[in-house]
Amino acid sequence: MNIEEFDFDNNKLPEILPILKVKSAVLMPKAQLPVCILQSTYEEVANEVIENNIIGIVQPNIGLETFKIGCAGIINEIHKIEDEVTIIMQGLCRFEIIESLPTDRNGLERAIVSYIKYNVDINSNNDVILDTKPLFNALNKYFKHFSISPNWAEIEKTSPQLLISALVMACPLHPSERQSLLETVDIQDQSNMITRMIEINSFERFKSRSLN
Repeated sequence: MNIEEFDFDNNKLPEILPILKVKSAVLMPKAQLPVCILQSTYEEVANEVIENNIIGIVQPNIGLETFKIGCAGIINEIHKIEDEVTIIMQGLCRFEIIESLPTDRNGLERAIVSYIKYNVDINSNNDVILDTKPLFNALNKYFKHFSISPNWAEIEKTSPQLLISALVMACPLHPSERQSLLETVDIQDQSNMITRMIEINSFERFKSRSLN
């Protein structure tokens, strides 16, 4: 199943989610994220995969804590190679962890979650009017620094939500920066935030080259 086939009206997102912790990465709505786990870990979530096909992805925080905001995703593909399994997740809707539940006998973590704060993810954002000029200007400078020739035609016709989601996941950002973008509700605020991050990154790269 992919997100285009998921019927939000008739398929209610589960209030209790199995949780996978993924270091230095976030799953964003509509975007895809490959998650590599051990075969033993996959066996822990296999029943959940078969039953619901929906898992919550969160980032570990400092120590044993986890961030309270994550994203529920459906599993599009599963690839098994020796003792590792790669799960291709596609983001559905961000959530807030209300209560962490005791792990089950297989060690699988679960949490009671709420999607209310991020119900914008469930609604179609194709008609959102987003001022992308500052973002595109920052991207243009960033791509030049890395000698990348992007397909601007494809970028410009990408929906605002998918564009922002792809950039959050693809750009070399600090885990805390990714988390801040994940937690930001308004897509224009997300655009403004990632534009500043890209501009700072481009400046740091330029300064590093100048000093060398």
